[in-house]
Amino acid sequence: MAELLRCKSCGYVVEAGKVGEVCPACGVPRKMMEAWKDPVSDRRRLILGLDIHPVILHFSVSFCASAFVLALVALVLPGFYPDQVAGILTPLLVVLPLAVLVSFLSGLLDGKVRFRRTRTPVLSRKKLLGGAFFVLSIAAATLALAVGPYVPWVRIVDVVVLAVGVLCAGTLARLGKGLLHSAFPG
Repeated sequence: MAELLRCKSCGYVVEAGKVGEVCPACGVPRKMMEAWKDPVSDRRRLILGLDIHPVILHFSVSFCASAFVLALVALVLPGFYPDQVAGILTPLLVVLPLAVLVSFLSGLLDGKVRFRRTRTPVLSRKKLLGGAFFVLSIAAATLALAVGPYVPWVRIVDVVVLAVGVLCAGTLARLGKGLLHSAFPG
């Protein structure tokens, strides 16, 4: 493993050979950097470096946000290309539960690799919100398949369910962002 340096000012970690005269993150002089030993094993670092959960998570958030916008268009402008809107909205709603489930499972893997457990208070809250997001996505998909997107009350329910789904996704993202700065157990 290459020699690592950690900035005393901002905590940024970089390979010694890749740093110039200043910290690449905050710009303090190199003399403010100290030798640093990574407490995370190479295997765990490799898995975490793939960013599996953050990458997969973007699909479910994108599907939910896109479906919300389309459901809102279908509700507010029912005559605006109804067949095309329904033709896009229905497949999004059908795929959404799968995207949320894969995001949830990748989050469990990430928590297990990153923190070696998934029962911490923040991770437990994320699991609860992720489960709620999954249930909401199933409800939206079930409505789309069982009743169809053209029924007026379905449009209202879709907008509400997807709005709550977007709120769940935003809360999950905010909680996840807070975890980015946590120290890994060795």
